[in-house]
Amino acid sequence: MTTTSPQADAAFRFDRRAWTTLLVLCTAVLFEGMSLSAINVQLADIRADLTPSPDQLQLVASAFLVAYAGLLLAGGGCADRWGGRRVFLAGVAVFGLGSLGAALAHDALLLVLARAVQGAGAAITAPAAVSLIVASFPEGSPRNRALGVFSAMGAVGFSLGVVSGGLLTELFGWRSGFVLYVPLTVLVLALGSRLPDPPEATGAVRRPLPYGSALLVTGGLAALVHGVGRVGAAPVAGVAAVAGAGLLALLVFLAVQRRAAAPLLPLGLVADRRMAAACVALGGAFAGVTGAMFLVATDLQDRQGWSALAAGLAFLPQGVAVGVLSTPAARLADRRPPALLLLLGLGVIAAGQLLYTTVPSGSYATHLLPAALLVGAGIAVAYPAAVMLASAAAGPADQGTASGALVTCQQAGGALGVAVAAGLQSAAPGAFGVGAPGLWACFGCAALALLGCAVLVPPRRAR
Repeated sequence: MTTTSPQADAAFRFDRRAWTTLLVLCTAVLFEGMSLSAINVQLADIRADLTPSPDQLQLVASAFLVAYAGLLLAGGGCADRWGGRRVFLAGVAVFGLGSLGAALAHDALLLVLARAVQGAGAAITAPAAVSLIVASFPEGSPRNRALGVFSAMGAVGFSLGVVSGGLLTELFGWRSGFVLYVPLTVLVLALGSRLPDPPEATGAVRRPLPYGSALLVTGGLAALVHGVGRVGAAPVAGVAAVAGAGLLALLVFLAVQRRAAAPLLPLGLVADRRMAAACVALGGAFAGVTGAMFLVATDLQDRQGWSALAAGLAFLPQGVAVGVLSTPAARLADRRPPALLLLLGLGVIAAGQLLYTTVPSGSYATHLLPAALLVGAGIAVAYPAAVMLASAAAGPADQGTASGALVTCQQAGGALGVAVAAGLQSAAPGAFGVGAPGLWACFGCAALALLGCAVLVPPRRAR
């Protein structure tokens, strides 16, 4: 386990420049995380206003995730090639334009396109931000704490997005949820433009960006998510054809990366057990968490008659748990191996997901509340641990690419989790709680993530 001297730790605490950089980066990842989950409580009002078809409504929910996941690897390559600060500012600007477009959209198709632009901006921003943190903080305790705080802000944003989205939708309509991000974007751009350029990483190589591979993985993921999401609503042959085409495109992408001189995804990096465990953890965990939030928020509003605000407040304890426990969890990483914390966090998330499957209608205090608290606590522990493992697996010149690969798995898992949960639930629309196949699928995703990480970084090796 890496340690730092008391002098280095003190420098971390009082380095105004480093803390200013971290504050700007955390602000950006906070509102981008909010946009991931807020859509769950906006969909009912969007459906009433724009009258989209069921397929279009699903695309409104998933377009952000698909673009985010599909373009993250390219975003990581951009950060490695052109520098973290420049790419970070560009990504924030793109996200702001997508938010403005979503607020002004007058039909469902334009809203879907705007959501995809939002996702593209987030895909550029996230890996660049991690590269800036790595360049701004010395290795060891200072960097671990900074990464822990940054990771926690993304998780807090994800958890609180349903609350802010529900409040704004209830008071001012669904468009206000997108308007919120426009002034925040301007603020981050103003502050971020004053940040210093970090020194270039030793051994950094300006590799050409394989744009064809980026389009291949984005298109493949989009087809796979769209196909899986139509389970129960379309003929089996059609579902298999679309999902199969997406899976084939992703396999072709991997084959291309294996032979490429400058791959978008260095397969040797993913072969590292620490990197593989981090990807499996965030992919599986967020498939379950995102899918469950989608199903529960939809059930509360559509079947139980809750308002958007009430549905959003139902998830507030999850955000509170993340916020309260994230800092202690980051400090704990200084004394315990990240792999051990990752397994602990995944176990708590799986317990919360299992509790979701027992939720009968109207039993918030005895079922939904403890489930939300468990999931939030698990995220607070597992998320920063996964980021630390991925950062340790990558060299200084590949931090942006490693971050892109990690968050790609997280967002791809979220997109597939929503698609699987929605598809399975549509086949049994009257079932919720114990009989809900979608919620059981969400628990299965979290359980498989825990099992996979236990194999990749078993407890006896994590100590």
